Amino acid sequence: MPTKLDQVRRRSRTLLRRAGVAPDGPLYGRLVDAGRSVPLPPEVRTAVSTVVLRRPWQTTVALDRLLVGAQGGWTAREFAERTGDLLWPSTTLVDGPHVALLRLADDDPDPSDETLLASDYGRMGMRCVKAGADFFGATDEEGVLRAARIFIDRYRGRTAPKRGPARVASQSAPGDPVLVAPVRGSDYYQVLDGHHRLALAVMRGDRSHPVLVKWLPVTTPLQDHLLKMSWIDGTRELYQPIDAPELHKWPTVRRCTDRRDKMLAFLSERGIGATGTASYLDVASCYGWFVSEMRRAGLDGHGMERDPLAVPLGKAVYGLPDGAITTGDAVDLLGAADRVWDVVSCFSLLHHFVLGRAKVDENALIELLDKVTGRVLFFDTGQENERWFAESLRGWNPARIAAFLRERTTFDEIVDLGPDDDAHPPYTGNYRRHLFACVRATV
Repeated sequence: MPTKLDQVRRRSRTLLRRAGVAPDGPLYGRLVDAGRSVPLPPEVRTAVSTVVLRRPWQTTVALDRLLVGAQGGWTAREFAERTGDLLWPSTTLVDGPHVALLRLADDDPDPSDETLLASDYGRMGMRCVKAGADFFGATDEEGVLRAARIFIDRYRGRTAPKRGPARVASQSAPGDPVLVAPVRGSDYYQVLDGHHRLALAVMRGDRSHPVLVKWLPVTTPLQDHLLKMSWIDGTRELYQPIDAPELHKWPTVRRCTDRRDKMLAFLSERGIGATGTASYLDVASCYGWFVSEMRRAGLDGHGMERDPLAVPLGKAVYGLPDGAITTGDAVDLLGAADRVWDVVSCFSLLHHFVLGRAKVDENALIELLDKVTGRVLFFDTGQENERWFAESLRGWNPARIAAFLRERTTFDEIVDLGPDDDAHPPYTGNYRRHLFACVRATV
């Protein structure tokens, strides 16, 4: 069990991260970007960068370990913020718009203007133009088309003087190295300069490419966003699954797939939601993973979450629509609800009420959950078997939890679906929380 000193140290580290003082905090990337945004003449900036900020040797980097980055004279973070694309800097180069354009050119020997503008590359160029960035001198669709066709001509090994000058604004000078920066907490690099040259290397079938690496690592907006979320407390870990390359080394606290599979199997067995019209609510929905998965399974899924950062995150990483997540205090939202949902889930929330961390006790919370559930409530909570709750939740074992659910709710049946599968390193000795299905025979 953590000592008071351990708890103080963790809180101190969290405060430093959130203040941006610690190098792995959510403001670190902004501080690095701010340094890169100091107004300097281009030749001075290049000279300073070459002497001070770049490693003085080339490194060969695997092409599948590169993430797209700076565009139109903006850093990757600036481009993501000004175009509203949180996941732009989380996109691998091989899946990015530059490579996609060349693959399109392979499939279509004479792509139309409409095809090029509708491509990922064309849309990227127009986003730059509309946001005010410098996309190779383009100020309209014609300029974006010119840049796209010049790149295709270059790929095909021919030049096209009629398409414009040999070198345009924001284009690298001859002999400039491909420049990248390491992405903190991962084995990926963000491309700072050289997207087109790297895309050509991918299409040649190369597996790696020589690059110059900046000394200072960068963070992605997705990493920064996650570090600011309230449930994580500034720690590099995921509470629910997110598939992003720079997060592969972050441990996932709750695997979630085990509980999802048990829930869907139980609903199928009981014939609930088979018509595709069942409603679902996840209370304390965190990133929105369960909401997304239940929507994929055909339920009308929604969530309640106290952290407003969950809304843009869920939209970006799971494609959740507007209105899928309502933000606010769970007690307030449940108390104000004037409807019921066929299926409700509430995971790992009640023990915070048992421990006195909320404005009401555990009895009030479970009664609110009972009130809004039409058919089935899926539920788990912290237990005494967990190392970090061995003393504070003494007595809260599966038998006690089942009895609590029978005593404090109006459900007709309480079914223990077994423990989760989350007790893996670095969480060995914790979790193994039992999932309960609380069933109402009639609505």
